[in-house]
Amino acid sequence: MEGGAHPEGTWVENPKTGELGRLHVSPDDTGGRRLVADLYALPGAAVVGEHVHDHLDETFTVLAGTLDVRIDGAESQAGAGESVEIKAGTAHDWWNSGNTTSKVRVEVTATPGSGPMADRFLAMIEALFSLAHLGHTDEDGKPGLLWLAPFAIEYRDVLYLRSPPPVVQSALFGPLAALGRALGRRPTDPSLHGPAAPCVIPPPDGFEAAPEDWMPPQQSRPAR
Repeated sequence: MEGGAHPEGTWVENPKTGELGRLHVSPDDTGGRRLVADLYALPGAAVVGEHVHDHLDETFTVLAGTLDVRIDGAESQAGAGESVEIKAGTAHDWWNSGNTTSKVRVEVTATPGSGPMADRFLAMIEALFSLAHLGHTDEDGKPGLLWLAPFAIEYRDVLYLRSPPPVVQSALFGPLAALGRALGRRPTDPSLHGPAAPCVIPPPDGFEAAPEDWMPPQQSRPAR
């Protein structure tokens, strides 16, 4: 990983998208091929945009609350005890339309022969969440173009966004990424990764006393 290992129990936060996560199984312990995390999605939380993982299978299991998903254009809602499986190469999106925080177990597994893609996935999350902490994203958590272009190219093996359209990304992101890197916009910069990354936070108050039952204090994603 770009900035160092993350043990089980590491917490990360994206203040723009309303995502709070705790690493349950680290890719450090699976040869980089699998990770499991508990996601706490605040009311109004939403992933940064519709996207595809070419080399990762993803499973969401709702432990509390609900999770809205869009998979290949079809929308549905999963409730507590239900799972949603997303195969590699499938366009998907998710958000929490409920009035309470949802707790979701997320499992990410590399496809056969693809290498340590769960490790790459976690590095991508670190960079994206850290950019949000540093104010380099919009209110939806998407980086500005001079950050987005180098980010999209660096982590294309892990994730690609469906917007802008792929044809636009192909035409523009190469030159924009070169300009962004020349200006210091480097998503692999060690300052964005590792235990000291801006997105890494201490365990929240009260978690250690009741880890299975703990939920964040009731709040909503910051208004856009």
